Amino acid sequence: MPAMHDSLSTTGGKNGPIVEPDRVRGLAEAQARPSITADWNPLREAPITGVRVCDVKNVVYRNGALTEIYRPEWFAGEFNVQHVILATILPGEMSQWHCHHQQKDIIFPIRGFIRIGLYDARPDSPTFGISHVQTFHLQRPRYVCVPTGVWHALRNIGHEEAQYIVLNDLPYEYEHPDDWTLPAGAPAIPVSL
Repeated sequence: MPAMHDSLSTTGGKNGPIVEPDRVRGLAEAQARPSITADWNPLREAPITGVRVCDVKNVVYRNGALTEIYRPEWFAGEFNVQHVILATILPGEMSQWHCHHQQKDIIFPIRGFIRIGLYDARPDSPTFGISHVQTFHLQRPRYVCVPTGVWHALRNIGHEEAQYIVLNDLPYEYEHPDDWTLPAGAPAIPVSL
């Protein structure tokens, strides 16, 4: 009985024959899609209207590194910082799902591996019902800008405490918080972190 590969077209490779992917069902579709440019900029944008994920550059110098977290010109005057918090998440833990009806958030992870999930629950949005999940780490500093009406949650996927800074465009109101919450794993949010 002939070996399975005997009837397949092959080309010579450095380590022997390579099966041509277009000759075997399923292999052509297995090729990885490009995810970064030659300048190492991510190709994939957040698929939710109004969500921005942006890289921030580190400046490495003799005794450490400097990372800018916020500059008004990055947001063309659309985001005026009014409130800033530092939050932590223990290893393996997750925040509750939450959204805001009036304020926007800029989330900037500063320690550990954090996976951020987003879900667009705005009925008038062209991306209503779309979700997006992305992993963040300070080795590649970046922030995510979350518009009103987009649910978001964070999970620490690392083995140490994770930290992140949140900048809000409105001050927190202790008597009437603009926070709408659901527990982690809530069936109304079809996103797995």
